[in-house]
Amino acid sequence: MAEEKLFEGRIKKFLHSVGIYPAGYPTDRMGAGMVGWYTKIWGGGFQKAGIPDLICCVNGFTLAVEIKASNGRPSELQKLNISRINKSGGIGVFLYPEGFEQFKELVKGVIECSSHIQELKRLKSANSNSKCDMWTG
Repeated sequence: MAEEKLFEGRIKKFLHSVGIYPAGYPTDRMGAGMVGWYTKIWGGGFQKAGIPDLICCVNGFTLAVEIKASNGRPSELQKLNISRINKSGGIGVFLYPEGFEQFKELVKGVIECSSHIQELKRLKSANSNSKCDMWTG
């Protein structure tokens, strides 16, 4: 769990560097112009199980990220939810530390995307078999 939490910190730092900020983030602390928004989902008794860790909206795209440590395994419910996000036209990924560089490229592509449908298909195809895994099962 500690490895996953540290990795989450790296992800958030990257998101902030490209202008994707959490709900309620102070405008005067934004180092890059805002291009997106995210919220952290906390598991527990009041939250549905299997929801990805980070839910983002970037340039009109939904981006859902389930953060995993290098040895982490997604549950069947997590696989189902990520699959449904992808089938619904969003981008859902299982993100491991080994796929972080690919994830950065994916996010930069979403930020630069001007034609949602065609570009989204290209981005999904480019990242379908990596440690930044688009689960479509």
